[in-house]
Amino acid sequence: MSAYRYLFRVPFHEVDAAGLMFHAHLFSHAHDAYSALMRELGQDLKGLLQEGVCLVPLVHAEADFHLPMELDDEIEIRIHALPPGNSSMGFHYRFLKKEQLCASATTRHVFIDRKRHGSLPLPPGLREKLQALTD
Repeated sequence: MSAYRYLFRVPFHEVDAAGLMFHAHLFSHAHDAYSALMRELGQDLKGLLQEGVCLVPLVHAEADFHLPMELDDEIEIRIHALPPGNSSMGFHYRFLKKEQLCASATTRHVFIDRKRHGSLPLPPGLREKLQALTD
């Protein structure tokens, strides 16, 4: 798997008076794509949270905007994993409209113990799955 692909259409409630997607919604879509990717990798976030052992908070996020995304534009997000750390994983997102780069974002998450708030190693097998998604 070279890149995970996630599609969405810019909805009316996410555009501003100019008809452009409001910038803060970019991270909502990145998070939706991240959640779908984690399910695909066998790491369902809901299951992880219900187990009550770990949390996977976002510890870093950044974005760059290149072209506007407008109402009803069909956007494809392509996700590549960044090289995983011992307890962290990162992702690079490319937001494309008809193969044109509209925005890019990077996020990093850390697995932490819910009770002691210290870091936890990545779940078994996840590192290999993430490495298959690196550029």
